[in-house]
Amino acid sequence: MFRSLIQRRDKIYVGLIIIMIISFPLSFAINSITMFLFILFFFLDEKQNIINKLKQIAKNKLNILFVLFFLVQVIGLLYSEDLDFGLKRVAVMTPLFFLPAILSVEVILKRQFDFILYLTSCIIITIFMGYLFLHVVIDHRDINTFVHFTIEKKLGISQFYLIFLLLIPIMTMINSIRNNQNKTLNTSLLLVTIGISFLLGNKTMFVFVFLIWIMLIVISFKHKKRTGLIVLVLGLTLFTAVSQLSIVKQRIGVLVKTTDLDFETIKTKNSFTITKNTFEHRLLINNISLSEIIENLPFGVGTGDYQKTMQEQYEKLNFKAAQSTNLNCHNQYLSEFLKTGILGGGLFLLIMIVSYSKIKHEQRFYPYFLVFFSLACLVESFLVRQHGIVIFAFIIPLFLYNDNKD
Repeated sequence: MFRSLIQRRDKIYVGLIIIMIISFPLSFAINSITMFLFILFFFLDEKQNIINKLKQIAKNKLNILFVLFFLVQVIGLLYSEDLDFGLKRVAVMTPLFFLPAILSVEVILKRQFDFILYLTSCIIITIFMGYLFLHVVIDHRDINTFVHFTIEKKLGISQFYLIFLLLIPIMTMINSIRNNQNKTLNTSLLLVTIGISFLLGNKTMFVFVFLIWIMLIVISFKHKKRTGLIVLVLGLTLFTAVSQLSIVKQRIGVLVKTTDLDFETIKTKNSFTITKNTFEHRLLINNISLSEIIENLPFGVGTGDYQKTMQEQYEKLNFKAAQSTNLNCHNQYLSEFLKTGILGGGLFLLIMIVSYSKIKHEQRFYPYFLVFFSLACLVESFLVRQHGIVIFAFIIPLFLYNDNKD
């Protein structure tokens, strides 16, 4: 039995990866269980192979940084008052200790990786179309309330995490189109995915998709002018159509009409009412975070106390929107420096720097995922929830180690 399973390791590995990706928007429990099944899979091997893999892991600088980063979270518990909150944070971040390391040594063929990407892309699109059907047809709700009622209320998932997942079908379909594979079908799937992404109303995604579109126009024109014109026209048509969606109009309208440039004015109006301008919210939160980081150098406030520290400052400023929803730092870089000071913040930056140093010319996907994640970390604390840990410890390493094979 054991020997038979070892012979099927490649198929088991492909299956685990597929389950990890498609369970992301479906089931928190299945996603959690699958993460830890990778440990059993790692040891489902010949003894000598396991020893060799452990040696490879120990030589990988990025693996060491991930382990140290996790251990610093544990050290941060030692000077935390709120141990219950701190233990929850450490539990959520536990996959950082083993998942990137396992992905760095397990082998997968390019054709298997391409199969995984295309299959999961189609399933992801199907899942979101199913959620839209449920929202509009079954629940009889307006499409513009999709994020609020179906994504946030029913699924309990932040749009920030789902936007990252949607990058998989977006980049996969773009790559398939560039390789002249089922152009009509893949273009249709790409437009549907981009439409769903815009429907989620995430401003960071708007910027990123716009940059990808510009890049595609440049590449297409270099290859063939007609193709470049088609990409240009399709993009303009899509952006025009999306701009008419109520959720997009509302978010852009709030940003343009209610943003003040004077910091004292921002503080004052947010102390009188619960405002909806998330850009101003982030300015206030970042200011609070930076003040607390400087005050608590060099070790931070502790893994268990950083959210309590933020909440105390919200109350001092009477920052109503942050008080009512207990907002986190909304900046992963600042979160780490606030939690565990120079150690945690420095290690997180080192992980990002080393990850960037791994970019290679022949990689099709990894650079885009890494750039999007590093930019998104400026406006969101990704590692607060399991979905963010999956992105950081699984999706990005998966592309790092499998996106450069011949």
